[in-house]
Amino acid sequence: METRKLFSSDRYVTRGVHEVVPFELQLLLWSILEKRQVRGEQLDYLQVFELSAEWVDGEPVQKVVNRQEQPFQQEVFYVDHIENLAIGVTVWIIDSGEYSTAILPEEY
Repeated sequence: METRKLFSSDRYVTRGVHEVVPFELQLLLWSILEKRQVRGEQLDYLQVFELSAEWVDGEPVQKVVNRQEQPFQQEVFYVDHIENLAIGVTVWIIDSGEYSTAILPEEY
């Protein structure tokens, strides 16, 4: 029996994520997971994304910290040219086996 790759099924976004995370940033979070799979990394069913901003050369830059528990991994991404930054937001992307959902922790 063929094993399914995590985060490869239907994808959903909760109302909370839709309201506080700009669409282009939502796409980036899913893209990060795709790139990690292409690199051959073992992904946990729960991916945590912490969104904040840092100032670089006088300009705000979106900072995205992606981490997981099993096996523990953490990677930091910086993205410029994001029109609306998400600051102080944590997003969980959870693979349930049937579908994947981007959700705010307080919606769980």
